[in-house]
Amino acid sequence: MKVVDIRNMAAASNVELIRVDERTICYAEEKNEEGHNSLFLLSYDRATRRETIIANYFLTNPSYVQHYTLMGNDLIVVMENGGSVIWVLRLDVETGEEKNLEEIHLIGSFAGSVVLSASQLLLFTSENDLHKKLFEDYRSLTGLSQVVYLYDIDEHRYVYVRDARLCSLRPEQISLFSSGGESQLLIQETYGSEQEKETCYRERRWLEKRIWDRIWACPLSRFLQSVQAHEEYLPLLRLFGADTDGMVRFCSEDRRKLYFRAVYFPKDDERILAIDKETGERSIAAVLRRDDDTSFTFFDRHAGRAYRLQEMRRTYRITGVLNSHVRAEYSRDLGIPIGCAEDRYLVARYVMSDEKDSFVFHSIFDCETGDQQSYECRAAVKDDTIILY
Repeated sequence: MKVVDIRNMAAASNVELIRVDERTICYAEEKNEEGHNSLFLLSYDRATRRETIIANYFLTNPSYVQHYTLMGNDLIVVMENGGSVIWVLRLDVETGEEKNLEEIHLIGSFAGSVVLSASQLLLFTSENDLHKKLFEDYRSLTGLSQVVYLYDIDEHRYVYVRDARLCSLRPEQISLFSSGGESQLLIQETYGSEQEKETCYRERRWLEKRIWDRIWACPLSRFLQSVQAHEEYLPLLRLFGADTDGMVRFCSEDRRKLYFRAVYFPKDDERILAIDKETGERSIAAVLRRDDDTSFTFFDRHAGRAYRLQEMRRTYRITGVLNSHVRAEYSRDLGIPIGCAEDRYLVARYVMSDEKDSFVFHSIFDCETGDQQSYECRAAVKDDTIILY
């Protein structure tokens, strides 16, 4: 197990990890210095344990929130405050060279973004008072309540997305994965939360129509061509579907496969389905239990692993059910897992709150020896490295 502690370096509370590799850790830190709010892009050398400033900016408007996405060596920063004006910054994460910094005026209020490449991103907007009449006209024509743009950083222009399937989604329902060296879009056209979907099944007699979950994929290059050609029906390939009787949701991935949690409500049948990224072959990766109200499944989204947690009187009993052989029991005081290094060292998160403050604790639990260490800080697991910050 490798533990990298950068708490002394990342002294401010608002820190976001950007990239972790064998050589360095890159992160963004927002802090107040001499009365100025500043954004620092920093690199921590794991061998020398020294920090280097790659770039820094003054944050002139404290209402703005920064969203970071790394594409190769290009870091895309979307800065927004929920209004109609956003800033997009692109810089080289190795050298700090600024490639773009531009102000973008939107129709409607910013409702989210998805970075697709080093030069293209999707922007979502919703109705506001300033553009209320435009949204009323748009809604009467399309039946949609939000607008989605494809914005090109290099060309400084945007194109409207016309496919209603995409325009009805939230940004978090769209993600990227790699197949055959090419970027692919994974699109989840799913109904509500998992609990809401199950409620629809329980009350299906009152529904006027069937409620669907649909999972789509599309090569990024074809998606971009179709949007730029103003096509109203994008070339999406349907991977999975589930009507009112079931549910399917993306839950995790690793280098080879995408994993989806699928439930068939009439028989309480729950499984993890897998799709091979290269061949498209489908398989059943695990069969889960739904007959135990004291248990739930935790998915490590970026490691292709899943664990079953059973609530005992004072402990959690954890068992690996997907790409894991973990079997252990640990105190419930440590909280819910966020990841597991080397399929042995469990990292759990616990939040203690009162009327004024909240305190975040992370613990490292050795599933073989039972040893544990707790820290009042944030933590992350990347491959077999645990970062404390």
